[in-house]
Amino acid sequence: MRVRQALTRLTLAGFALALVSCGRSGPHATILTMRERELGGPPFPTRIIVNRHYLRIDPDTGTGNYILFDRKRHVIYSVDHSDRTILVIRSHIITLPKPAKLQETVQRGHVKGRFKGHKLRSYRLYTNGHQCYYIVAAKGLLPGVVSALKAYSDTLAGEQALTAANTPAGLETACDLADNVFDPDREYAYGFPVRILDYQENEKVLIGYKKDVPVKRSLFTLPAHYVRYSPGEVRNGD
Repeated sequence: MRVRQALTRLTLAGFALALVSCGRSGPHATILTMRERELGGPPFPTRIIVNRHYLRIDPDTGTGNYILFDRKRHVIYSVDHSDRTILVIRSHIITLPKPAKLQETVQRGHVKGRFKGHKLRSYRLYTNGHQCYYIVAAKGLLPGVVSALKAYSDTLAGEQALTAANTPAGLETACDLADNVFDPDREYAYGFPVRILDYQENEKVLIGYKKDVPVKRSLFTLPAHYVRYSPGEVRNGD
């Protein structure tokens, strides 16, 4: 259960990061400001920092917890200050057999207006006839950020597959398997998703962004004294 809860938080976070005041000049990054809701609850701000080497996610929920994704090594670090731990998720090859009956379809629509000059279109993503996502996407918007988010989702999918393999049949929905394991970055296939609403009423909306912003190097470091553990250790009871 602990692994599933942690992976759920990471999946929901896979779209956001914390803006910080800049001290002396460090690496430059693109910073996105998001509005997010989980399970239809009250909205809260989340912001995303992306540079060539890292993606960092800071949901503004008052905990100070954050996620750091090493883009070169394909490793996700989820920092939890309450128990002074770091959950470490590494990339895995997915060996879980894909169900024969896992059919994905897309319904395209039109949306009025533009975002930062980019034309918007809507997409309803279905799996086995069930709507998994409603997306409004801007093609050509922030391609570097899209690439980072795809890599993050692909890395997380390997661990999601290991968790799904140990989950009793029937507890994973078709949307769960498609979105989290077998096609984890399909919400980024049509450009940057300026709005995403999933079947559980988790919503993410892009409010704005800034490019080429100097940020502190300390944002891309981890607490040296925190205990590190892997999802496998939890599954095996270590």
